[in-house]
Amino acid sequence: MAGSNILLKAGTNEVEILELYLDEGEGERRKRWSFGLNVAKVKKIMRDSDMKNFSGKSGMKGNLANSGIDPSNPLVIGMFEFMGKVIPLLDLSGWLCLNKVEGAYRMVVVTEFNENTTAFLVSAVNRIHRLSWSELESLTGRMAEYAEGTIIGTVKLKDPDRIMQVLDLEQAMDDLSPGASLQNLESVAEADQTIYTAICADDSRSMRNLVKGALERGGFTVSAFANGREAWDALQELRDQARAKGVPITDLLQLVVSDIEMPVMDGHALTRKIKDDEILRHLNVYLFSSLITEDLRHKGDSVGADRQYSKPQIAKLVEVAIKEAGELAQSSD
Repeated sequence: MAGSNILLKAGTNEVEILELYLDEGEGERRKRWSFGLNVAKVKKIMRDSDMKNFSGKSGMKGNLANSGIDPSNPLVIGMFEFMGKVIPLLDLSGWLCLNKVEGAYRMVVVTEFNENTTAFLVSAVNRIHRLSWSELESLTGRMAEYAEGTIIGTVKLKDPDRIMQVLDLEQAMDDLSPGASLQNLESVAEADQTIYTAICADDSRSMRNLVKGALERGGFTVSAFANGREAWDALQELRDQARAKGVPITDLLQLVVSDIEMPVMDGHALTRKIKDDEILRHLNVYLFSSLITEDLRHKGDSVGADRQYSKPQIAKLVEVAIKEAGELAQSSD
């Protein structure tokens, strides 16, 4: 699955989304909900009957110790063997506050990101959609408040007409492993004072809070945005201010940290726009994602990203960011 996006070019704002279904009710009351996952995070799709050595919750504590997931969590259905290791099977419907998946033809979607392999039980899997991130609409108003932390955006699909809701799996794992993000944050060295300024963009609430919190702990003032378009608008305002004051952009801002997969404008497209701008190109741009594959790293390099990190490397990101922000400040003196 992870290799199916090889034809997508960096900076084109394209993505491949796997559509899956969660069913509720029976007969005339049956409702089918459509959800989406980034294909890059999908390791395998299988029937639930094909799981190897599946077992329920008894004896799970020791087997899942390295996952950070509490086996007593009601969303944990059980565990099974996958590629030589034991991974948890999670109730995706329960996390979304829907009725539990029932039926004889249930499917299991195995995902891999943030150096964790996890499986989610779903009703069915449909197909892969190649889309532009601009087609993904961010939630606003009451819908944003209601779905915050579960849905990053929606896409209107045809034949038949339906709404596909793209899931924030990073938040799901953060909910299931609440101590993991705190440990990542505490691994960042705490600065004595705030010296530098940064912008971060991430559609996942948990990842956005992690980056913002880590950079602030390291000595940055941080403005956070939910997608690349919002970050780009803020960057253009700063560019205009720098031009009006006759100062280098690095006097106002030293760092941009962006997720890769985001609605409206993704991180590769944002990076390309920054590096193509004669003023903004002097900023340090780091890509920070739950998944940095060799293919994604190559794409990041091709659009001019200065650094690329995954979630477990947040302390390293801040350490390097402080060093390089200082070098920018010295060069502009």
